[in-house]
Amino acid sequence: MVTFSQLLPFAAIALGLVLTPGPNMIYLISRSLCQGRKAGYISLTGVALGFVFYMVCAALGITALIMAVPL
Repeated sequence: MVTFSQLLPFAAIALGLVLTPGPNMIYLISRSLCQGRKAGYISLTGVALGFVFYMVCAALGITALIMAVPL
């Protein structure tokens, strides 16, 4: 079972991942400006699901396996 003392640093790192500007932010802004609010929300959903997938893999220790598999 995950304790609160383990969950707090994980949540802080996840928040840092989301708030850091980068290619995802540029993608979301460009889609929103060029194609409208609905396209921006759809893109945001995809980016958020990608972050959730990455965080779950990192929490389960599977990230090394995913990085080892060639595209």
